[in-house]
Amino acid sequence: MNNQICKLLTLLFTFSFTVRAQITFEPGYYITDQGQKVNGLIQNDDWGNNPSAFEFKTDASAKAQTKDINTVKEFGVDNVSKYIRATVDIDRSANDIANMSMDRNPAFQKETLFLEVLVEGSATLYKYKDGQLTRYFFRVKDSEISQLIYKTYLFENRKTLENKTFQQQLFNEVNCKGKTIKQLINLDYTNSDLTDYFLEQNICSNVPFVNYEIKGTKSDFNLSVRAGINFTDLVVLNPVSSSRNIEFGTSTNARFGLEAEWLLPFNKNKWGITLEPYYESYKGDYFREGNSGPSSDFFSTIDYQSLSVPIGIRYYSFLNSNFAAFYNIGWQYHFDSNDEIINSRGNTTQGTLEIRASQSFFLGAGLKYRGRYSLEFRYNTTRDLTTNLMSISSDYKVMSLMLGYKLF
Repeated sequence: MNNQICKLLTLLFTFSFTVRAQITFEPGYYITDQGQKVNGLIQNDDWGNNPSAFEFKTDASAKAQTKDINTVKEFGVDNVSKYIRATVDIDRSANDIANMSMDRNPAFQKETLFLEVLVEGSATLYKYKDGQLTRYFFRVKDSEISQLIYKTYLFENRKTLENKTFQQQLFNEVNCKGKTIKQLINLDYTNSDLTDYFLEQNICSNVPFVNYEIKGTKSDFNLSVRAGINFTDLVVLNPVSSSRNIEFGTSTNARFGLEAEWLLPFNKNKWGITLEPYYESYKGDYFREGNSGPSSDFFSTIDYQSLSVPIGIRYYSFLNSNFAAFYNIGWQYHFDSNDEIINSRGNTTQGTLEIRASQSFFLGAGLKYRGRYSLEFRYNTTRDLTTNLMSISSDYKVMSLMLGYKLF
């Protein structure tokens, strides 16, 4: 049985990596150096970092072509995102204290980049992200694109200070409402604060503008009911002799719970965080014949119940318009219900082993159909049910197969 489940897991992984994620190609365009606009399909990765190239198809049946910053001056996914090529002065000073500069002033270097357009109008806001580095740029009407300056730097005794020149830049150049510098002092160098500010300025200017921030991927929340079966095996290990191990054997038991999933607002909602409280149980019996008749026969029983709470990270790979494969990894907490392993010799109870389970990791892979129905196989690392006992250990192994249905 375990071999069949492992084959299913292998099949899920292989299938998802060999099928091209066609759903990521969406209507879009690019503009050449000569100013020609070419419409087609762009692989929309909802880029976490600003790209320097992208995949393009003239139509759904065409072969994908790689277009890059050397030949494209603008591209976008229709009604979702827009990127423009610009040669700008950018400060790449490190924000981590180990590599932070002691110089307050930005260290500009000239680079040609694809900048993401966040708000476009009489005052336009751009964003550039590369790993831990995030920089914002702006342009007023037909002026040159300039970086909004923000820099953290080291001072005495490794104290960090902030250069917030961007507030003065906005006061001087993007200030339709005539705000004072005191009113700008609480403005932070973040997507939300800067986007809100530029939207406010464009509304004040009473000219048409586009807010690309509301058109991109947003975070989402899903709640699903999940039910399935656990394939469980338990061995209590005897430190003196392995022949005296208590082998309860494999048992198939029901499990059921609820899964909360938060899809993160980047990379086309491919990443998520999951929380899944569920109930599980395990019953087992063990018999070992004694050497001195029935009175020396050894019996052991277990009736174990637990509330488990896995917290994990999920990644989706979209296979087509109906199916998506997903993969999980995470940490699992177990809350036991004061159960015991009861050992008997003949008709006499010899003693009990109090159950106190260790925590465990888990790995999972599955398929989701139309965003509502799911099938998942999950493997849990070995759990010790007797962590409170110094002289005894145990191996509690669980593999699960679950069906899910999204409520909302």
